[in-house]
Amino acid sequence: MKVCCVKDVCIGEGKPKICLPIVGHNDEEILSQLDSFQDLTYDLIELRIDYYQDMKDNEKVKCLLRKLRAQTDVPLLLTYRSLKEGGCIQLSDQEYKKLIQIACESHCIDLVDIELMSGNALVFELVEIAHQNKIKVVMSNHDFQGTPSSHDMMDRLEKMEILGGDICKLAVMPQTYKDVIRLLNVTLEMSERLNRPVVTMSMGDLGKISRIAGELTGSSITFASGHQASAPGQIPANQLNALLEAIHHD
Repeated sequence: MKVCCVKDVCIGEGKPKICLPIVGHNDEEILSQLDSFQDLTYDLIELRIDYYQDMKDNEKVKCLLRKLRAQTDVPLLLTYRSLKEGGCIQLSDQEYKKLIQIACESHCIDLVDIELMSGNALVFELVEIAHQNKIKVVMSNHDFQGTPSSHDMMDRLEKMEILGGDICKLAVMPQTYKDVIRLLNVTLEMSERLNRPVVTMSMGDLGKISRIAGELTGSSITFASGHQASAPGQIPANQLNALLEAIHHD
């Protein structure tokens, strides 16, 4: 089954689903950013919790998630992005596990990001916590230094499925147009080979086409910018929606 349904959003079916990141530092900024999305077209929201100044305060995290859930019914993805993969802070394994546990047990989120390179034992634990609470897992890997070999990229995506990811996500940094094309080719092959939806992107301006071409290659989510980007190369949401609509085919 290559479709992952979260509420009424079926990831892996039809056009790539647009996900908007929230990157506020406190409750007020986060809720204000969410409110500012009202005039935009999107399918999912990603809370980048590593930007949140109180992310190590368990009670404040729970309170924030409740506020977000009260403000929107749109499927919510919680993402802690580690420092080594382009995020704002590096948690210990125990801190990471506690954060995921609190978020999943709050039942205020619908999906949770788990980094592939966290180590197999920890990844298994985190996946188990998520699935016990009926939360879908977006397993991810981000390479800001370059674009690995095609074989390496395929291996990483395959390992995500083996370790229990419900959605397999890979983001890489291109140095040349050939890197972008290789990423698109890997996406096409792995979207056919795996039994999970695949999400890929070639970051930066060079790789913008990868954020648009998902319906062709099999990448099922595309991350846009609302009013602030969370990664290089993100396209403003309404521009992206118009582009996806223009190339959509039945």
